[in-house]
Amino acid sequence: MRTPKRKDAGAPLTTSRAGSQESAVKVLTGCISIVVVLVAWQVSASSGLVDASYTSSPLEIVKAAAELVTSGELAQNLPTTLFEFSIGYALAVVIGVPLGMLMGWRLRVRQVFEPLLYALYVTPSLALFPIFVLVWGIGTTSKIAIVFVDVLATVVINAMAGVQETDARTLRMAHAFGAGQMAQFWKIIAPSAMPTTVAGLRLGVGRGVITVIVAELYGGVVGLGVMISAYGSSFNVPPLIVLALLAGLFGLIVGSLLRRIERSVFRWE
Repeated sequence: MRTPKRKDAGAPLTTSRAGSQESAVKVLTGCISIVVVLVAWQVSASSGLVDASYTSSPLEIVKAAAELVTSGELAQNLPTTLFEFSIGYALAVVIGVPLGMLMGWRLRVRQVFEPLLYALYVTPSLALFPIFVLVWGIGTTSKIAIVFVDVLATVVINAMAGVQETDARTLRMAHAFGAGQMAQFWKIIAPSAMPTTVAGLRLGVGRGVITVIVAELYGGVVGLGVMISAYGSSFNVPPLIVLALLAGLFGLIVGSLLRRIERSVFRWE
């Protein structure tokens, strides 16, 4: 009688270590490239190779960031922008994901809403901003509304596409084994659509951040967009770059968080 061979328990550990090493190399490479760019930027500005009045320098940008923090100006404006973005984005996700999945699942619903949503998707949201200002004023409500509208179309379209990409053969097989429509939706369609839906959420973050800041630029009394407008008008470059980097960093953090959630939940991808 043959004794079954034992499985190699070290293989998963080796794979895990290789993955950790690869991640460490990527992080190290990224850090090195950033340091090289910053050093070259500082040397170019200090030596006069580039006009520092237009590009500033890393040291000046760090000083400007410290002044924005210590003066309390950033603490006064940043919460408003975060609030406007967060509420508008959350409403778009709560409404957009179910609506998009329903549109992908039911033809009649898609025929009703699809033309309007695609028209909304290709229409510049700022073209609608004066209407929102007339209805809700220049306060936070109009910014929340414009973020909601801009993110909603992206979320709905991606959720709908995710449902439509579901394998029809799997659905036919489930139907053959007696699975009802609701069972097919919750056990096959919704899980299958989630990766594309989460990708839409990540895209919505970028659109939402851009929309809220530009909306504040054109019609705000407080927020990062108002600060950018003020420093841009006075051609004060260092704080202007700080605010632009801050907006990009926020979008990067939220997008990375959604990517981590996607990887941890949908491990088959």
